[in-house]
Amino acid sequence: MDKKRKKELERFVASLILEEGVKLTLQEVLGLMVDFSLENRDEFLKRVKSLPPLEQDPAWQKLRNPDDWGVRDASEKVDEYLYGRSDT
Repeated sequence: MDKKRKKELERFVASLILEEGVKLTLQEVLGLMVDFSLENRDEFLKRVKSLPPLEQDPAWQKLRNPDDWGVRDASEKVDEYLYGRSDT
């Protein structure tokens, strides 16, 4: 969970205590949110479908088009290419 969402969730939990007098842990609130999403599957799917497609995600694009280091198997030559030496 990103920092922004965690902070918003913590504020939400605090507002439950202050405004409603309901004391729940962060874990309990997350569990209830999951239950709510499962019970309201259609509404949840509407929200999911409104998100940008995975293909537009920068991380996904990097995975689909990785940088070419000019090495057949970079996993064996990482130290050499990063630090200029090899421990083998």
